[in-house]
Amino acid sequence: MNPYKTLTLHSLIIVILILISTHVYADSTDIHENAGTRAMTFLKIGVGAKAMGMGEAQVAATNDLYASFWNPAGLGALQKPQIALMHNEWFAEINHEFVGFAFPIGNNTVGASANFLSFGDIQGRDQEGNETMIFRPYDLAVAVSYARRIGEPLALGVNAKVLREQIADDSGSGIAFDLGGLYNFSNIPLSFGINAQHIGPRVQYVEDAFELPFTLRIGAAYRLWKEAAILTMDFIRPTDNDNSIAVGAGYTIANILQLRTGYIYKFGGNDLGATSGLRGGFGLTLRRFQVDYAVVPFGDLGLTHRFSLLANF
Repeated sequence: MNPYKTLTLHSLIIVILILISTHVYADSTDIHENAGTRAMTFLKIGVGAKAMGMGEAQVAATNDLYASFWNPAGLGALQKPQIALMHNEWFAEINHEFVGFAFPIGNNTVGASANFLSFGDIQGRDQEGNETMIFRPYDLAVAVSYARRIGEPLALGVNAKVLREQIADDSGSGIAFDLGGLYNFSNIPLSFGINAQHIGPRVQYVEDAFELPFTLRIGAAYRLWKEAAILTMDFIRPTDNDNSIAVGAGYTIANILQLRTGYIYKFGGNDLGATSGLRGGFGLTLRRFQVDYAVVPFGDLGLTHRFSLLANF
């Protein structure tokens, strides 16, 4: 490829990402008409410290076991079996956990994972405010994943998920599917990805049924300097909130240390303030292990911390 054209393309992409990431408006008090109308909204919480540290812009860049969330087609990049563990220290003693495994078989990759959100012990009260029993609400999604590489440039993936949400004596269960695609250009280090998440029937709670939080993610990733650096950008369209745009950047030093940052902006303003869109983190590659950390601010609620581990076998 012509060096001048390559430099021009590099510069253009960098300028676009910088303009988008700095285009932050004042917060809006408008509430989306569908906010609070969907079931199983925990499904929208991202997994893996690497992805979170890059502003949640991963649909075209994900290439490890955490792809089961961001884009199941990314599982097609696995060369060896992997095990993944994540712990998310959220606010108000809420804990978010992820565990999964996947292994490649020729051009195919299969895997399974569990996504668990625990709210700890909550004191129940009756209509008069008197204490009743202590209950432990939780959300759980168990997924089976499959990805297939079609030639060098294209990969397709799918998740099938069983869902459960428990609140005191009431619960809801359901099923959902994710459909993803990933295309890597052969002549330039550019990739495009798409992921349609949480497709499924309504979930029944007591006497009412609610739709799932269907979300569409479309994005691009561009790699620089022999893949030592990466720039990513995602457009996120949920059905129960405003659209968002996410940008991220990562840089690898000596094939060991990875530095990451990013920003996610919801059109109309981030609910918890402009700084709540910031993301950052780092990773360490230690032989067959990958250890990652990310920090995510939640406005007045404080900082949250994600720790994740990948092991290759």
